[in-house]
Amino acid sequence: MSRTMTPAKRELRPALPGTAEILMHRQLLGPRLYLHTWLRLIVALLILGGTTIAQHLVGIEDLPVVPLTVVGAAVASYNAVASFLARAHRERERSARTHHRLTLIMEVSIVLDFIALTIAVWLVGGARSPFLAFYLPHVIVSHINLSRRAAIGLTLLAYGLLVTLVVTEWVGIAPPYLPAGAVGGTGPLDGRFAMTVLVVYGLLFGMIAFLLTSLTLLLRRGERRIRLANAELMRLSEMRKDFLQTALHNLKSPLGAVTMFLRNMKEGLAGPVSEKQGEWLDRSLTRIEGLSEFLENMQTLASVSAGMIEAEAKEMDVAAILRELVETNQDLAQARGHTLTLKAPRTLPPVIGFDRLLREAVVNYVTNAIKYTPDGGTIEVRATHRDDLVRIEVEDNGPGIADEDAKKLFQEFVRLARKGLPAAEEKGSGLGLSIVKRIVEGQGGEVGVESELGKGCTFYMELPTVAG
Repeated sequence: MSRTMTPAKRELRPALPGTAEILMHRQLLGPRLYLHTWLRLIVALLILGGTTIAQHLVGIEDLPVVPLTVVGAAVASYNAVASFLARAHRERERSARTHHRLTLIMEVSIVLDFIALTIAVWLVGGARSPFLAFYLPHVIVSHINLSRRAAIGLTLLAYGLLVTLVVTEWVGIAPPYLPAGAVGGTGPLDGRFAMTVLVVYGLLFGMIAFLLTSLTLLLRRGERRIRLANAELMRLSEMRKDFLQTALHNLKSPLGAVTMFLRNMKEGLAGPVSEKQGEWLDRSLTRIEGLSEFLENMQTLASVSAGMIEAEAKEMDVAAILRELVETNQDLAQARGHTLTLKAPRTLPPVIGFDRLLREAVVNYVTNAIKYTPDGGTIEVRATHRDDLVRIEVEDNGPGIADEDAKKLFQEFVRLARKGLPAAEEKGSGLGLSIVKRIVEGQGGEVGVESELGKGCTFYMELPTVAG
């Protein structure tokens, strides 16, 4: 059987977000603003460097280098300020007050970008400038990141600036620079071409605004519904946990009392017990022990679900835990004629987790191997370390498990019939391996089984080390 180590490590699972958090698109406004300011800083540097390259290397004539340099420097300046203000909010932002401040910064920076872009377009061809299309990315950014009203307002501003640029050139109020090589023609602007530019870009702006507004509105409504549904599910989950903890607490006390009274009766403390009565008492105690085991499993499951691992996690010495557990379970193994051995180094890198739960997970593997291996079997507990992971394996030489059954093993309330196993051994809650899965995954690890019919099983768990 293959024992390839899995190099990927996992972090402790984060807790679910609280219902007081603001919507995701608002949480991401800070990171987006920070990213966009850096992109615009790069654009400013391209403007500053591109003017020199265009004039001296490409050979574009009459290019207004000084005005373009001033525009590039202005773009770099206000985006540097915006980047500084957004730097502290590179992670998701949960403060509504901060969100309003970031929104204002983004709106102002987009307005300044539109003005700078309009000046740059006027300096390089006006209505015939190859840079007219750069209005569109800013329109898209505003619709993705800002409210519907703000996005539409900025779109109208962009189109208004474009109309002003084209009309003032058309009527001769502000003729643009027409550097040869940067624009297709240097003669007076044709009215038909001017109208074509305005109509085409008006349609483009309108289509983009309509499509993006509809899309973002739909996505944000869906996000709100998901958040509301998640909040309701969390509320129901907390109610379920509270009910489960209360029910378990209320059941364990009377169950313990019943167990004590039945054992007293069996010992004859309430008078002589006939053979038939003794048989009934034994059967009752067996059933109650099964119920007690079920309640313990449910309590463990509730503890894992309640986030106990994250709350009380600490460093654990896996090697010492395995030595203790193998020694503790020797009597149980010998009662079935099994040989139970440990193969592990004296020391292993520590892992982070909850000591009691990890012990229960390993014990579940060991006791399952003892239970499901025919009498006189061999069971080996192993531990190895590789790639920031500690891998624990429990191998037996039992009947093995079919591939289609192995996929179901770690699901809740799943029990698989084992060929040749006494009926008494088949009883159980079917929660053991699902609890192991929750415990190990709650500690950032993973579980699995490698098996072949007739050749035994190897159940494993992999846990990230502290150093990892």
